[in-house]
This record gives sequence, structure tokens and C-alpha cells, in this order.
Amino acid sequence: MTPEELAAWQARKDNGRAAAKSAEVQIAAAIRDKPELIDGFRAFCARMNPYSIRNCLRIFGQNPEATHVQPRFFWGGYGRAIIDDNAAVWIMAPKVERTKTKEVENPRTGQVEEVEDTYKFWPVEDVYPASATVPKNGPCPFCNGPEGERCPDWCAVMQPQAGSAPSREDVAEALNAVLKQIGGFDPNLLHGLGPDPIDEDDGCPGVTWHNVTITKGAAKDKKPRTRRYRFIHTIDLDRPGVRYAVAGLGVIWIGPHEFRRDTGGDDAVTVQYGDDVPSDWEKPRWAWGDSAYHQAGPHAPNINGITFASYSVVYPSEDRWRWFEPWREGKGRVPETTAEQMGQVVRQLLDHYRGLVELDAIEQAGFRKRSAYRAREAEHEASRLAKREQELAQQRAEAEQRAAAQRALAEQ
Repeated sequence: MTPEELAAWQARKDNGRAAAKSAEVQIAAAIRDKPELIDGFRAFCARMNPYSIRNCLRIFGQNPEATHVQPRFFWGGYGRAIIDDNAAVWIMAPKVERTKTKEVENPRTGQVEEVEDTYKFWPVEDVYPASATVPKNGPCPFCNGPEGERCPDWCAVMQPQAGSAPSREDVAEALNAVLKQIGGFDPNLLHGLGPDPIDEDDGCPGVTWHNVTITKGAAKDKKPRTRRYRFIHTIDLDRPGVRYAVAGLGVIWIGPHEFRRDTGGDDAVTVQYGDDVPSDWEKPRWAWGDSAYHQAGPHAPNINGITFASYSVVYPSEDRWRWFEPWREGKGRVPETTAEQMGQVVRQLLDHYRGLVELDAIEQAGFRKRSAYRAREAEHEASRLAKREQELAQQRAEAEQRAAAQRALAEQ
């Protein structure tokens, strides 16, 4: 950075630190003056998971309407872009301890010596509310909102996160630390609040996010690189299956394999990449009659610049994964390295899928769908056999007529 850019960056950080500290003290003093506000603030802390109580004070003081806040790079991993830099909310990141070496003159010897100086500081960081972000590189996989436009309030990204609220005592301790220079916070104020309306075991309602991680190979003498993706799931018993919307990756459906034989021990599931391909899609002319051509559905996952398409049939109970050869958009298979990385995602999603409390309902819905399919299949087979029997009976009658005619001719 140029000296001017460095000065502007430092001024922005200093202003952010001042805003964070001012908001923290302001909200802490407001709760001290009106202790009945403490339970509402605890609910706010729950949806700000995993930020500390003091950072929740800073966030609430700067944007009390915030529901989901994350750093800039985090939103990038979500496949979202920040469109309002002025919406930044300043917090204090975890304490950092560093050591630097400096030269100091020894007053006894007059010699210059190198000494290590350890210091600690709390870096200031800017985070952004979901309302300041929009989908980039395609529609939102959570609400299908168009690229570059703000998602509706019901979109999962805009909703509060599910989390556990801190106790009243924990909040009181944080308030006392913030206000220690101006009298602190008297914990006796909690006694007049009555029963606690928040069940700490159940937590507060909101969107529950889970994580999957991809480990990529490393260059020589370097550690493997990892990338974490956050996802939410929705269950569709009519399909049946589970839609996994993975931030920054795409959509993956997992459900019972439609043509399972249900003969015992066959737990095959279908892994579909992206949402369903529209039924009226047309292949390009070069792909007419080419069964190896695959079109990627909406929100198809993309890894290493390769878009996945179609589906894989998976047997989760097997240890071998040699069958895992997913298709790519267009023609051909996905390269081995990229397929292996998708395999890591599929394994983790399968663990989540098989641990769902709704798994039995999904399996039963799949069995009913397969039963209806097999009933139609049996009816078709019965109709085919009946028609064949009619044809054979007709052929038999015609043969008997020909035989009778031949006998009559022989008798003449």
C-alpha cells in the first residue's frame, strides 16, 4: 500500500475500534438501567452464534436489526458479494499474542543486545450483515433469488442462526467488565426479573447450519489444504429425499434409490447433483442421440471449475468407493481428483442423512413409491401376458382349423 492508502486503512480501523467500544458501553449501560432488557439481549446473543457476549453488545449497538453477520471472506465462501461497505459492523477479534525481536542497549555493558518483546492485542475486525450481501456467480441456492439482487427476508441466509442463549449470570459478568470504570453492574438486579423465559437446553429458534470439509492435496513439504462448507437441509417426503443446499458449492439431493429391490441388505441411495433438470430441455444438435450427454440442473455443484451433472447410485454400507465415477456437465466423467473431493462431501452428507430422525419416514415414503411403481409394473406384465395368451389361443385355433381342413381333404 502507498502511505496514503495505509493511512486511510489505519484511520478506518481506528474509527471502527471507537465505534465498537462506544456501542459496547452504550448497550451495557442501557441494560444496567433497565435490567428487564437482559433476556431480549440473550436471545440476540443466541442468533449471533458463535460471537462472544461482548461482541454481541458491539453488534447490537451498531445494528440491532442484524440477524446473520459474518466477515467479508466468509460471505465470499457463501457465494455472496457485499454491496454496501457502509454496512460494516465492528467487533474485536480474539486476542493475539506476538513476539518481536528488537535491539536494546544494555545500560551496564553499553553493548547493543537483541531481546524478545512479547505483546498482546485485540485486533478490530469488520463484519457484515446478510442484508448487505447478494448472490454472485448465479442464483441463491437457498431461495433461488437472482444473482446480484438482495434475497427475501425468508431466505435461510437472512434468517437468525439457531443457538444457545448465555445465562443471565454470564451476561451480568460481561456487563460488569464493560462498566467497571463507571460503577460496574450489580448482579442483585437479576433477582427481580422472575422466572427465566429462555430454556437454555432447547436454545433459541433459527436456522441450523452444519459443516462439511474438503481436504485437498498439498504441494511437497506443505500441509494439505482444507475448505469448510456450510449447509442446510430440507426434507421432501413426496420425492422422497433430502435437499442439501451447500453454501459456495451447490445443491445435492440424497434419497432412496428408486429401483431398489427391497430384498434385504440393499440400502442403495441416489445422489443427484443439482436440482431437477426441466423436463422440456433440449439437447444441442451435437448431442442428439448421445446417451453420454448430461445437462447440469439448477444449482449444480462445482468443484475446481468442473460442474457435476446427473446422479450416482451409492451403497453407503460398503467400504469400497470404486463405483464413485460421477458425470460432468456435457460429456465424460469427472477427473479422479475432483471426483475424490466430491466423494468426501458425499460421505459426510450420507452420515448426516443416515442420522436424521426422519430417516424412517423417508424410507417408508420411498417404499410406498417403489410399491406403486412395481404394482404398475406387475399390471403391465399381467396385461402383456394376457395379450400373449390371446395371441397364442388365436394361433392355436387357426392351427386346429388348418389341421381339420387338411384331414377333410385327405378323406376325399
